[in-house]
Amino acid sequence: AVLDAKKCIGCGECIIICPNDAIQIQWDQDIPVFLENMVEYTMGVLKNKAGKTLFVNFITDISPACDCYGHNDAPIVRNIGIVASTDPVAIDQASVDLVNSEQALPESCLTTNREKGEDKFKGIYPNVDWTIQLDYAQRLGLGSRSYELNKI
Repeated sequence: AVLDAKKCIGCGECIIICPNDAIQIQWDQDIPVFLENMVEYTMGVLKNKAGKTLFVNFITDISPACDCYGHNDAPIVRNIGIVASTDPVAIDQASVDLVNSEQALPESCLTTNREKGEDKFKGIYPNVDWTIQLDYAQRLGLGSRSYELNKI
C-alpha cells in the first residue's frame, strides 16, 4: 500500500486500521505544519457547534512533555487551578500566560526561563514556537488571543 501525502487529512484512521502496524505517526513533520494541522482539525470538530461548547483547562501537574508520554518528568510550575471559556484560543492563551507568570519549581527539568514572566515552554522546547498555533487559530476565526481573566 502507498499513502498519498497530498490527500492525507491527518485523521489517523490509517494508523488505526493497518493490520500490520506499518503506518506510524510522522513525528519528523515540520513543526509549524503540525501545529497548523492541529488548529484545522479543531476547526473541523467545532464547525457545527458554535455556541454549544465550553472549554475547560486544568492547569495542574504541568509536565514538560505530553501527558501521553510514559516517562515524564516533574511538573514545571505549581498547580495553578482551572480555567473555563467559550473561546478555545483565549483559554489556551490564558493558560500559557498563567504558567509563564509562575516561578519554575526547583525539581523541574527547566534549566532556562525559570523566572516569573519567562516562557517556560520555550525553555523546554527552544526550537518550537508554540505561538504559531494560537496565531493561526485566531487568523482562521477560531477565537481570539485576547481574554479577560475573572478569578472566582
